[in-house]
Amino acid sequence: MHSNCPEHERPGAAPRRRRLLLKAALSGALAPLGLDVWAGKPEVWTYPLPNDGDRSRYAFEFALLRAALEATATPVKPVQLSWSALTMPQSRARLEVAAGQLSVVHSFATPEVDALLQRVPFPLALGLHSQRVLLTRHELLPQLAVLRHREELKAFRFGVLNSWSDRQMLQERGFQVAITESFVGLFKMLALGRSDVIMCSVLHAAQVSAMLEDFPELSWEPRLLLEIQSEPWFYTARSSEGQARAHRLLRGLKALQRNGQLAQLHKQYFSDAMSLSQHRRRIDLN
Repeated sequence: MHSNCPEHERPGAAPRRRRLLLKAALSGALAPLGLDVWAGKPEVWTYPLPNDGDRSRYAFEFALLRAALEATATPVKPVQLSWSALTMPQSRARLEVAAGQLSVVHSFATPEVDALLQRVPFPLALGLHSQRVLLTRHELLPQLAVLRHREELKAFRFGVLNSWSDRQMLQERGFQVAITESFVGLFKMLALGRSDVIMCSVLHAAQVSAMLEDFPELSWEPRLLLEIQSEPWFYTARSSEGQARAHRLLRGLKALQRNGQLAQLHKQYFSDAMSLSQHRRRIDLN
């Protein structure tokens, strides 16, 4: 019995050959665009958009997260990182991560946060976030200029967001706090005299400065540097998926540390902050 198939061809060979030809054609067409049509379905990661919608506030954390994911990506498992569709405060973002609605959040460590979420054990700011400068009203600058001891700061009301870990730390240490839910509300509250100072990490002073055009009565205190133990970390859910994300992030962050990208990102985002902390009188709040 003779086969109707051409010599050396078996049933199913022609469709397979057509698929191979189609793959080669598509790969050649998409290669100049940097696209791989045969890569696996992207693993989607979502990151919380700040409550005021200002992405620049979390620009470093987002860039670091993206670099860590890229350092651990493979052609068959690409990653798609995006901001959350809705804005939200950090308190809600932590709950969304715990519920599996968001992939990861950065936060400061508290017993409550560590019980709720899985911490990625890699410090993001390398201690710089613990160094703080004060934003205040012009009229209070002379009073702040003569401060030497932490107890003297208890005469001033610190403006804080309710979701900040600073709120709890300051209250535990006996400092006065004035609480708001709005980031812009911090500056309004200070300008109106409802608080006296805002404690800002040297890492974020430049971002805050860009927001002060509408508050001409506010200025930076030029002599003091407060130190309070505070370090941001990435957190994921405590689910099996969240644990896998945490392990991947840790591998990625360590890779960035080894290849020098972590140092480059810190220099890119925080070179001004490193110089801001020099030649100031230090007061330890710990």
